[in-house]
Amino acid sequence: MSKHPLTLLAVAVLLGCGGHVPDPSITANTRKSGVLSYDEIINSHADISNAYDAIARLRPNWLAPHGITSGANNGAGTEYAVVYLDGQPYGDLNTLRGIPAFHIGSARYYDVTQAGARFGLRAGSSGVIEISTKAPGSS
Repeated sequence: MSKHPLTLLAVAVLLGCGGHVPDPSITANTRKSGVLSYDEIINSHADISNAYDAIARLRPNWLAPHGITSGANNGAGTEYAVVYLDGQPYGDLNTLRGIPAFHIGSARYYDVTQAGARFGLRAGSSGVIEISTKAPGSS
């Protein structure tokens, strides 16, 4: 008879120790993914005004150097990703500062192999950050 209250106590302790289930939009797996969504930018509750700020806060590794420049490519390569906007070449990382965060439908990082397969030689030697803008009037 005395085992019954101890069993209930043990069950209550185990249930009480259950962890908090994190919001799936901000889990470590999402933050490591190659996609940054409009919803994640909005839900970050951060002072984010442009695409560069959003990526710097939510996917900082995309802004890190990824390529190797050498004399072999006659200086044509860059160690940083290049930016594409809606599938078209847009510029270097600084051009992200001119894209308002609320215009981003999604942002995607392609490593050098993925970028080469998707964009060809225009992708450069360090990957691509592709920004897809939202359709006007969508949220």
